[in-house]
Amino acid sequence: MEIRKANLKDAEEITALWKEFMETHAKNIIKKNPEQKKTLERKKNADFLFKKFLIKNIRSRNGLVLVAADGNKMVGYSLNFIKDNIPVFAVEKIGHISDLYVAPEFRGKGISSKFKDMATDWFKKKGMTVASIEVYNENSYAHSIYNKWGFFDSHIELKKMI
Repeated sequence: MEIRKANLKDAEEITALWKEFMETHAKNIIKKNPEQKKTLERKKNADFLFKKFLIKNIRSRNGLVLVAADGNKMVGYSLNFIKDNIPVFAVEKIGHISDLYVAPEFRGKGISSKFKDMATDWFKKKGMTVASIEVYNENSYAHSIYNKWGFFDSHIELKKMI
């Protein structure tokens, strides 16, 4: 298993993994909470928009995209970047793990932990003192893993359809 920094040639395969991630994730979340259906709808050009965002982060000195490959097959990716915090807080920038996906048949092999470790090391090199990751309330499995990794619950966002 090779885990490495992504390059522009990886964009198509990462986008395909992202689609798999989004479809599986939405099904699982909506199954547990049907009210989430409307909030998880994607735009018709979502693939294009994701690929554009992905390429921006591959090229950016404030972005780190990682991939896991088993031979020639890409089996996971992690999209990480540095984001601005709300201006009133002393911590001005935060290292953010935006996406972290491993194909189901490759889970339990430490790939996501390696992604987290590599992102954390990169955040530290960039001078970050805080890292964040988000998880849907319905995804208790991922939530428990992130807690084991040392992430703590920070705040709860509530939504209402209006």
